[in-house]
Amino acid sequence: MALFGRKKKVEPEIEEETGPILPPAPYEDANGLRRVSDHVDYLLRLVQPMKPFGMAVVDALNQVVCEDINSLINVPANSTSRVVGFAVRASDLHDDEGRPVESLLLAKEVQHLGTGQAVRIGVGEAVPRGATAVLPAEFVTEQADRIDVIQAVREGEYLRAAGEHLAIGDRLLSEGDMLNERNIGMLAAAGIDRVLVRPRPRVVIVASGAELVEPGATLAHGESTDANSYLIAAAAKAVGATVFRVAVHGNGTEELKQSITDQLIRADLVISTTGGSREDYEAVAKAMSELGLVDAVEVAMSPGRTQTFGLIGDERVPMVMLPGNPVSAYVSFQVFVVPLLRRLMGAEVRRRTIRAISNDMLRSVRGQLHLLRGDLQDDGRIRTVGRVADPFAMAELNRSNALILLDEHTEVVRPGEAVQCWLLGEF
Repeated sequence: MALFGRKKKVEPEIEEETGPILPPAPYEDANGLRRVSDHVDYLLRLVQPMKPFGMAVVDALNQVVCEDINSLINVPANSTSRVVGFAVRASDLHDDEGRPVESLLLAKEVQHLGTGQAVRIGVGEAVPRGATAVLPAEFVTEQADRIDVIQAVREGEYLRAAGEHLAIGDRLLSEGDMLNERNIGMLAAAGIDRVLVRPRPRVVIVASGAELVEPGATLAHGESTDANSYLIAAAAKAVGATVFRVAVHGNGTEELKQSITDQLIRADLVISTTGGSREDYEAVAKAMSELGLVDAVEVAMSPGRTQTFGLIGDERVPMVMLPGNPVSAYVSFQVFVVPLLRRLMGAEVRRRTIRAISNDMLRSVRGQLHLLRGDLQDDGRIRTVGRVADPFAMAELNRSNALILLDEHTEVVRPGEAVQCWLLGEF
């Protein structure tokens, strides 16, 4: 028996190098479909709000404020007159015994109103310091150097006090509010010229397709005008993004990869639109998979069942590939891209739904979200909505102002029954 056995050869441990991966994907049902709400939540986990910066208030329209904003000044800054008349000290209108005073000395252009004086004033004009009320012109008779008082006024009467509209420190806007033109006017009135906001997301629309040509170009046999990218570019602008559009007139993988990579330097979000051919769609999907991390899934939704999302390039720029059919592309944009854009902007991502009465018989498939194009009307008493259908996709979208939401549990909606809708153009 050997005293020493042969030394066992020890194989070195090999540490597998694994690059970045996407977080675990949401559950898919027995049919291999992901719930729409789960997919939205998943995408929102993969993007973060953009970093805020200071901006001139006049340039911050439709951007989200990142701080609570309080008034810096009183509005009005000075007490002003509500009527045409005479600024006075209310205490001068009665003597020490409480008897009415018959007349006051008429002063001219005084900075500080002295005892027993009155000064002529117009509507909205700042009253002199010391004035505590305004006598309307009809309450007096005017002489050469004095006014005779017919009817007295109380302290503060016919006077708009400094800070009556806004006082220093009054809350104007809260973090998360989106600036509109009325907000901007209010901020300027409150003495605020700069605000801390999140920038508008820069969205690059990459249009591709071997047989797509630009609007206005002469069409050869088999070619069609690229409308999808224009539709989606306008939709992104409507949400508040700064939009750039580039076109790749082909579906070569290397050409697509180069075009996408070239845009990443100026993109906070990339959106791919294609023609209707499967080859165009698959070419973009292949390019995305070679440029970054990709989540390709079928969701329980109609239209827009196939969805592809990626984090592209070294900076992991989010990218969404929309379906080639115009209606599917537009509906997918509303369902998935709008929340992403609003997350980047730091805005509320939950969309407001409104209730309307259906004019039509509507059918759906249990287990999926069905989004029908609708024409919603509101006569001030009741909202009604009818389904819009047209063989020409762009005409159908053009005639629609709402999406009718038939959820996973709905199979039939009869005329006169209520449905939930998204009003297009509102968030």
